[in-house]
Amino acid sequence: MEASPAIVNSCRFCTARCCKGLAVVLTLPEAKRLAQATGLAPEKIFEFTTSVDSRGTPHYPFLVRHSQGVAEYFLILKRRRKKECIFLEKDHRCSIYPHRPHVCRLYPFELDGKKVKKNALCPVKFPKDAEIEEAARQLQADLVEHGKMARRWHAKFGKNAPDIERFSEYFP
Repeated sequence: MEASPAIVNSCRFCTARCCKGLAVVLTLPEAKRLAQATGLAPEKIFEFTTSVDSRGTPHYPFLVRHSQGVAEYFLILKRRRKKECIFLEKDHRCSIYPHRPHVCRLYPFELDGKKVKKNALCPVKFPKDAEIEEAARQLQADLVEHGKMARRWHAKFGKNAPDIERFSEYFP
C-alpha cells in the first residue's frame, strides 16, 4: 500500500517507534467510531488499563472507588505482547490509517489544554499544519463528549472496574 501523496506528515521511512511502545488512549466517541469502521467487537481491539498517568493525558479517566482509594481506568487500543499497536503491520504501516485515533493523527504533536505542542519523542521534524489543527479540534470536541459519557458510566457502574466485554452496554 503506497502512502497518499496528500499526506504531508509521511512516516514512510520510520520504524514506528511510537506504535511500538506508547499506549493509544481513546475517547469513547472515537472508540465507538473505530469499532464501527473496523467491524470488530470492542473486546478484540480495546482494553481498559490503569497504567496511564492521568497527568499526561487530556482524557477523563473512569474512576473506581475501592478500599485503597480510587483507581483510574483509561480506554486504550490493545497491544500485541503488551507493547505494539494491534493495527501496526509488518511493514510499519497502520492498517486503519483512515480511521486512526486522534492521538495518532496529532502525533508527534499533543494536546496540552487547548494548545497543540510538539512531543519530543519523535525524531522526525513535522510541520504543524491544518490537518494537525483539525485533529486537535476534533479531539477537543470528543473529549467533551467523552467526559459526559464517563460521568454517566460513573453514576451507573462506578463501583466496579470496567469490563471491555460490557462496552456496548456501558456506552450504547
